[in-house]
Amino acid sequence: MKHGVVALVGILVLTLAPVVAPAQGFLEGGLPSLPGLPSFGNLFGGGGPCDVSSCSGPFSLAGTVGWDYETVDLSLDSEAAGVGDVQNFKHMYRFQGLSLGLAAAAVSRTGVGAMARFSVLVVGIDKDTENYNHNLPITQASRHWNTKNDTYYFDGMGFYNFFRGAALVGGFRWNHLETSFSNPSGQINILGLPGDESVIIVNVFQPYVGAMIDQGGPSRILRAGLIGWPQLYGSVTYEETVGGAATRIDSRSRNVSSGYFWEIFGEYGLKTSGWVAANAAFSVFAKWTQYHIDGDSNVDQNVIGGGTLASDTFGLSMHRNAVTAGVKLAIPLDVPIPFSF
Repeated sequence: MKHGVVALVGILVLTLAPVVAPAQGFLEGGLPSLPGLPSFGNLFGGGGPCDVSSCSGPFSLAGTVGWDYETVDLSLDSEAAGVGDVQNFKHMYRFQGLSLGLAAAAVSRTGVGAMARFSVLVVGIDKDTENYNHNLPITQASRHWNTKNDTYYFDGMGFYNFFRGAALVGGFRWNHLETSFSNPSGQINILGLPGDESVIIVNVFQPYVGAMIDQGGPSRILRAGLIGWPQLYGSVTYEETVGGAATRIDSRSRNVSSGYFWEIFGEYGLKTSGWVAANAAFSVFAKWTQYHIDGDSNVDQNVIGGGTLASDTFGLSMHRNAVTAGVKLAIPLDVPIPFSF
């Protein structure tokens, strides 16, 4: 909660600041051009009502290509005796790869707009270290895993150009992460086998509010902003085998009871004339995203074909950081519409 409050205070500071240093557009590419801003007043045909029977529609498409680097810390801590003599499971891993994104946006002449976005990680293979805390006589154990990571998110948001050069934004993001662990190695004080496997499946639902400042000019893009929220929702599923298929640890979270999310972003680029499309914009961007979730989980130790050996309630905590940098191409769509909005 403390981190969420800090993020929201930062949002207020950005909202009131007259000038913001470059830092990326939310959704790996920033907001579309807003009517009335000095650098983007004509991008979607803005600047007043239509005086003909049809005018260019205020729509655009944008694509992004970036490099994504992420770190994940996941802990399961027993609230009683543990399962299989284990009182704590802790995974610490990182992954990186190519990130691809696609966005569609619409902006009205009154400064109200909406955007939808999808982003997916193409490559995500790396290493993990898992630590265990046991009851006596052995107190600690560990092993390493190879990981394969699949992550993507869908994002929808609305915004309002409340002041020249500044916009308030709000929306909702669904973030999915699935990590598969295989080929354990370097095992210390654990009766694991090479065939052991593990998987983490995380779905986080992230509402947010924030602000963005545009300090660009007639031919350039310069944007910065911050979004966040002090409460998250979602679910975490965790499974792990120990000793081949003999014993399996199964965990499904009952409730993500708290958490926070924030993202700071910046974008810089140039508008083009006659290249790809009139008023197309090419830019570079960067962003730093962080979320943290806490909750409770039912954890069972099962013997394949032999029922449940032990059960316990574990507290669940997950912390995830992501840094992304890349390039973006935004193309306005010259779609005739019979009205102005």
